[in-house]
Amino acid sequence: MKRVLMILLAVLFTTGVVFAEPVEGAKALSVKTFQFKFKNADRAAVAIKSLLSADGSMSIQPSANSLVVTDHPENLKAVAAAISEFDSAPRAVKLSVRVVTASHAEVASKPAEELREIAKSFAMLGYNSLESIGSANVDSHEGELGTIELSGGYRADFRFGEYDPTSDSVRLEDFRISKLQGDQLTQIYKTTLNLTIGQMTIVTAKRPQGQRALSIAFVARR
Repeated sequence: MKRVLMILLAVLFTTGVVFAEPVEGAKALSVKTFQFKFKNADRAAVAIKSLLSADGSMSIQPSANSLVVTDHPENLKAVAAAISEFDSAPRAVKLSVRVVTASHAEVASKPAEELREIAKSFAMLGYNSLESIGSANVDSHEGELGTIELSGGYRADFRFGEYDPTSDSVRLEDFRISKLQGDQLTQIYKTTLNLTIGQMTIVTAKRPQGQRALSIAFVARR
């Protein structure tokens, strides 16, 4: 028997086999499923990704609009808190919209008081004459449709997307400017963009006729 043990020890030594003791304090992973009532699970996955540890993982269940997260218990607590805040009822959003036309004039005109901030942006593009089509303030919520009637037969239609707390912005989806020509409403501009809360965003599009440009200034607030 002693000879057999010596041979076995020699084999273990020459092959380098090591039997490691279990690491003390190693933490087990836990699994938790989060069901979303108001928001989409894929958007939540992006929001909580930075909260996972190196051992953590997650999988999206689109059919159930749920997220399965695997991680250490303390990380799951942080994930649960973030998801609780994320999956909230649609937030109120306020949108200010001003639509103007801009042109190159031989003699620059002094802009009206309400157009001076916008005029600064147009000056860099060579436009020195502005005309206001109309403006409006809209109170709405995430996911809701909105319509603004403007002067001169113009109309704006849009949908609010979700508010993103990581960038403090809200998505404005399918914003369209249309004009009533005769009895036909013709779309003349369309865009989708992310609006940083409290920051003015100006988009400009050349009109098909002449050198006039159509411009829209947006400010979103919560």
